Amino acid sequence: MYSVLLVDDESIELETMEHYVPWEQAGFRIAGTARNGKEALGKMKELKPDIIVTDVRMPIMDGLEFGRRAKQADKSVKIIYLSGHNEFQYIKSALQIEAAGYVLKPIDMEELLALLYKVKKKCEDEQLASAGGGWLLEKLLLRIVREPNPERQLEWIRQWEMRADGFSAGQPYSAAYWTFEPPAFGGRQEAGGMPSASGPGSVSGSSSGSDIAARAAELLRPILAQRLDAQVVLETGINTLFILFQGKTQQTDSAYWELLREELLAELGQAVEATVGLSGPYRGYRLLKEAFEDSQRCNEEKWYRQTGAVIVPGMLKETSVSDPGAEPASAGLISAIQSHDTERAEHLLADWFSGLRNRRMERRSVLRGVIQLLTTLEQHFASLLAGPERGHLLADHWRELSSMPSLAHYHAYTLRFCMELLRAAGDREQDRNQTVASQIAKLLDEKYHLPVTVEDIAKEVYLSPNYVRTIFKEKTGETILDYLTRIRMNHASELLRDRSLKVREIAHRVGYENVSYFCSVFQKHKGSTPNEYRKLHL
Repeated sequence: MYSVLLVDDESIELETMEHYVPWEQAGFRIAGTARNGKEALGKMKELKPDIIVTDVRMPIMDGLEFGRRAKQADKSVKIIYLSGHNEFQYIKSALQIEAAGYVLKPIDMEELLALLYKVKKKCEDEQLASAGGGWLLEKLLLRIVREPNPERQLEWIRQWEMRADGFSAGQPYSAAYWTFEPPAFGGRQEAGGMPSASGPGSVSGSSSGSDIAARAAELLRPILAQRLDAQVVLETGINTLFILFQGKTQQTDSAYWELLREELLAELGQAVEATVGLSGPYRGYRLLKEAFEDSQRCNEEKWYRQTGAVIVPGMLKETSVSDPGAEPASAGLISAIQSHDTERAEHLLADWFSGLRNRRMERRSVLRGVIQLLTTLEQHFASLLAGPERGHLLADHWRELSSMPSLAHYHAYTLRFCMELLRAAGDREQDRNQTVASQIAKLLDEKYHLPVTVEDIAKEVYLSPNYVRTIFKEKTGETILDYLTRIRMNHASELLRDRSLKVREIAHRVGYENVSYFCSVFQKHKGSTPNEYRKLHL
């Protein structure tokens, strides 16, 4: 990633640029910030940024003067100017000191990102022009496999052909796509084994994926240089390596790479799984991207694996899209949790995920099924989600699960959630007031579509309205109104998935006569209007 120094005297502008521009997604990282040109010059010496984004009008030292001095200190640094003034003299002055670009405030995000991509390409071209050896081959190969434009890709391939020392154009080559993931259950698990009910290990791992990938590349380069005829090792992203290689016939077999995989894992000495997708042999450099995609597809087969492996094209099978059966699974889990039966909950989850694996359910279907199961559990055991448990259990499951690499990791995540529910249920079993709060929650769950009042609820549980309010807030962490609103919004979210229902009908079904008020409440809780939510989730 290219490093960026942000300079602006307006703290709000500076914070907006730092936190709301998708820098990492675009291939950049923020090295630091400064409030004026003088401060920025001092930080330049320490941070050595590749790119500077600076305001023009600032106190102490303005952006143009800072730009002149910055170019004197580092001729290669690229400077993008920002200004709220569309005045010719500013643009002319900026161009005279070799500005990389000029953006007017308020900043248009698309315009800024387009300019950043142009600046990034210029940085890359300059690096390629001054580079040589293995580093140049790595950069060229990375451009070939990432380039969407066929004509541009051919240009990178032609440059590869001229510089690919060690590779023989007449020999076949293969590709290996490596990914590194923390074990789903905190340690290696034999195929078909049952995870421990005492609590699965973290699915985030103790070391960052980028550190593991960098360490793996460092270990693999000298090993492969000795054993293969030719090789290039690329760090293609967090957790991932791509290896292009030529070697003897036996070195393209899965058994060879399985031994190498085990050797690397022993050297890494960390609790991590490695999966290798191995392409078939290819001839002709025009197929470099196809080899990359072939190995990547094989690696994605890890979705159905419980541990890392070496996967070749012949192992790939058709996937299915069908109902994952979340409703019966959640009903069984509710029963097991209510009866405090940990072993039964473990077995129910193991059987369900085993069935998904055997049916080769594709990822999106499984994700929807797991979200449905977790949401059902949350709604049923809402009274447990109070105090410390509330912050621990209520999570953005969609965001958490979307980044997980395998069914085994989904299994571990769901199992951990159920174990926490079991623990919370056990802790509160003897609490008398909790029974009342649970009864209130059940009433609200059943009558959310009606004009329910606290007085109505108080009559149902034979207590005063004030006492009902106090108990419910104490045991759930929410007011009755907040709880009722959340339940209504969750049901509304589900109903919005049915395109045949109008927003007005949905509002009425969840207890709102005033459609405008319903839309306002929905946007406050879900961050979007009902129609926007429907577009995003369908």
